Amino acid sequence: MKTKNLILFLLILFIGCNSRNRLKTDEKSLAKQILTEEQQRNLEDSLRAEREKKLADSIAKLPKGFRFKEDRSVDADFPPVIIDIAGNRENPQKIKLSNLFKKVEYIQLEPDPDSSFIASGFRDMVVGDKHIYGFSFQAGVVQFGLDGKFIGFVCRNNLPVSRTPDGAPILMTSDPATKMAWQIFYADGKLCYKYLNRENQTTSYYQFDDGSDCSETLVLPTQEGEKAENKPQGTKYAQFSDKFVSKSTTLYLLAGGMKAQVQNRKPVSEALPFVSVLSTNGDTICTFQDNDPIVNFSKTVYRGVDDGNNYYFNQILHLRQSFNDTIYCLIPPNRLIPKYIFDFGDMGIPSANTGIDPGFDLKDRLILQSLLETDRYLFITYSKDYDCPNTAKSGTLKYSRLIYDKRKKASILIYVDEAPFVREGKMSWPLPPEINIENDLDAMPFKWPESVTANEIPYSIFTGEELMNNGNVELPVKIANKNDRIIAIYH
Repeated sequence: MKTKNLILFLLILFIGCNSRNRLKTDEKSLAKQILTEEQQRNLEDSLRAEREKKLADSIAKLPKGFRFKEDRSVDADFPPVIIDIAGNRENPQKIKLSNLFKKVEYIQLEPDPDSSFIASGFRDMVVGDKHIYGFSFQAGVVQFGLDGKFIGFVCRNNLPVSRTPDGAPILMTSDPATKMAWQIFYADGKLCYKYLNRENQTTSYYQFDDGSDCSETLVLPTQEGEKAENKPQGTKYAQFSDKFVSKSTTLYLLAGGMKAQVQNRKPVSEALPFVSVLSTNGDTICTFQDNDPIVNFSKTVYRGVDDGNNYYFNQILHLRQSFNDTIYCLIPPNRLIPKYIFDFGDMGIPSANTGIDPGFDLKDRLILQSLLETDRYLFITYSKDYDCPNTAKSGTLKYSRLIYDKRKKASILIYVDEAPFVREGKMSWPLPPEINIENDLDAMPFKWPESVTANEIPYSIFTGEELMNNGNVELPVKIANKNDRIIAIYH
């Protein structure tokens, strides 16, 4: 009887937590008295933290081994938005940037002391509330101020280096002695990253408070060509033995100290749930099954076509499984609320099995390539056929782009079935072309945004070379060389 009462209490609490951070009536009245946005944000954060603590305390009282049943039902107050992809493939339009934004802010990143980050062709950037962070395999995780000034290393990678016959460096990520950071993301005011230690065969997760300064952790190489290692900075919040499961999932932070272990891409060698929700002590309290698993696939070669989408928006984890048409909001401990549905009609990929099968023709199939949700828009890129150098060379690969305006509930079709842009080189990876959006705000090039700040404002990253090739237009920053990196934030 006590267990039933506890579950009833939790369900009542979850209904309150599922309101997507909407303030109660009395809280709204109080919020109107707040003079600044920062004060209002602090109030909302404190109220959210209080709700999360109540949720965590309630979860902690559950009987050992208790499991919640997964719930993917629609939120009646916020039904999912259906975005018609297949039916919106005619009449693309050229638009001006001023139709979307009011101004562009540029932040030039100062090179790190040995330029291992700036010159390495880094993979990921995070613009937080207090600092900017970047990741590259060669350098590790670095920290900048919001003005672009280099501060230090959150975690410096120490990778053995080999050389090609012509002398080019090759990072040996599979070396038995490898210790390295990888895969950064931002959650609830903290930078999160994985740390691989092959010596003890573990993959760990760290969180680094965005209010902290890592200038004291700056470590430089002691000899030419030698990489110095500094220990991971921050708090370790999980560790796994370095088995397949740790590489095929990512662990995300949730409200109340809970965590979500989420599928990466679509595992072929092992069946894994779509999502597992873990309590504060690491126990699994809810499992969302993979309703489109890879089954009876016997071929030795398969395609990596659709990575899915995992991202935070308004501090809520959003998820789309590979080969699925729905973006869900994960509300712990057991709600997946459908938020967006992408309608590909009969041009979508029918199942995960067919998607990874090299024998299934994708030349007339539409595949979601990238999705970015901002404070106002969804930036959507999809392709006909899967993207790789071979499909680009054969001419079957075509790209399309559209912007969905969340306020107007309307799509702006930018272009349809355009040929890819391919840099010079034998196996250069194809990219969607940057066309049909003119930057009339400052005459700089426009690049499709690739991420958002902590406040959901979109941004792009330019090289110095890309801006220097802009004719005689006055540059917004002082560029020293082609390897400079400049963040363009679209307000």
